[in-house]
Amino acid sequence: MQTKNRRFRLPSYRRLLIGLLTSFLTAGCTSLESRLSIEPYTKNKPVRNALEDLAEAYCREKRTETHAQPDFIFTTDGCSRWPDDDWVACCIAHDIAYWCGGSGRDRDYADRELMRCVNAKANGLGNILYAGVRLGGMPWLPTPWRWGYGWDNWPAGYETLPPSPPAPQLFEKLNVYESIERHLNGSAH
Repeated sequence: MQTKNRRFRLPSYRRLLIGLLTSFLTAGCTSLESRLSIEPYTKNKPVRNALEDLAEAYCREKRTETHAQPDFIFTTDGCSRWPDDDWVACCIAHDIAYWCGGSGRDRDYADRELMRCVNAKANGLGNILYAGVRLGGMPWLPTPWRWGYGWDNWPAGYETLPPSPPAPQLFEKLNVYESIERHLNGSAH
């Protein structure tokens, strides 16, 4: 009698569930406050301050009635858990929107703008990043890259804010992409 060598194999939905559970458990081991940054923002104080000013201007425009600013200073890690390349300015702008937080609609605008911006630089890659931020950027996740990460109020949901311009319009009004590109290319303000 011949015995077959059988490998134990979990169904695909169970592997996915185990993977998601592991991700959430390890995410719980991270700090809720973002402390990471990328060059030139770690060593060049004037450029870092210019980026913080830009993030605060975005948030003032977004929160038209109160002009409230997040509790933590603005930080960015570029494209969280993803390689930084020609599209890193898209990710930094997206971080500005995520730092400020807001409504679910605001987040949707910011995520769609990230997808559009990255796809303009690397066709199709923006779709992958979009799926990642939709899944990993929810405001109730205990991660330093969640929606509204600038506020010291985790766990939180989406806010109800008065209508304000969507992220793409504010990025254009404040010349966000141009400013970030100048920072990354080593130009002065």
